[in-house]
Amino acid sequence: MPHTLTIVIRNLSQSKMQFYAFQHPADYQSSGSVLQSSSASLATGAVLPYKSSGSTLQFQFERQPHVAAFSNQAKFAMLVKPQPFESAAQASVVANWPIALTPRDQTKQVPNDTQLTVGSLGLSMPVYASGIPEGNFGIQIPSYAPTGGLKLHCGNGIKVKNTQVVLSSYVTPAPVSHIFCAPKPKFYVKTGNHPVGSPISFSTTGAALCDFTQGYSTCNVDYQPDGTFTVHRQ
Repeated sequence: MPHTLTIVIRNLSQSKMQFYAFQHPADYQSSGSVLQSSSASLATGAVLPYKSSGSTLQFQFERQPHVAAFSNQAKFAMLVKPQPFESAAQASVVANWPIALTPRDQTKQVPNDTQLTVGSLGLSMPVYASGIPEGNFGIQIPSYAPTGGLKLHCGNGIKVKNTQVVLSSYVTPAPVSHIFCAPKPKFYVKTGNHPVGSPISFSTTGAALCDFTQGYSTCNVDYQPDGTFTVHRQ
């Protein structure tokens, strides 16, 4: 199965256009309860009309799932630079781990679980843990006392262009919990400019669906003059 997922955008309108990409939120649960997640932009860029320039815009993501975490406090700079979350500090994540999803054959022991540390923010190297559902990885959350102004997030990371891991969707973990995360290889393209790592409101209205769940490696997205999208997978 291809390791890289590629989205190629052609702008068939008559004007220069800006696009951004984001991922379908992962499913999160803890102690049998569904957790509400937030989403972030993964890529953005502008492209001239195809018919006058021959230009295309490409976004590339690694298929390999990653686990990642973020905090806005300077003492947690082991993972990120001490910048406000709202200023796209997600793009500064410098520590993360590739992680395996529990396979259908759960007798196969894969590294599907990690432990979050909070005093000095970090993630342990993933190891096998039983009881994690098929298609999920786990994050064990320790005891900690949330304080005013603290933002602590963890969840599904996406490696962008083989250079950085961005929190694609994430939750605020409850102390002393075990979170299960099930990423989905579905991405969307919309018009607009959202910097990489900046929080967005997840909505598929007016978006192009790039569905890689059946093993496809490339989605060719055409932005039509009437403002709609067409998508061809290969």
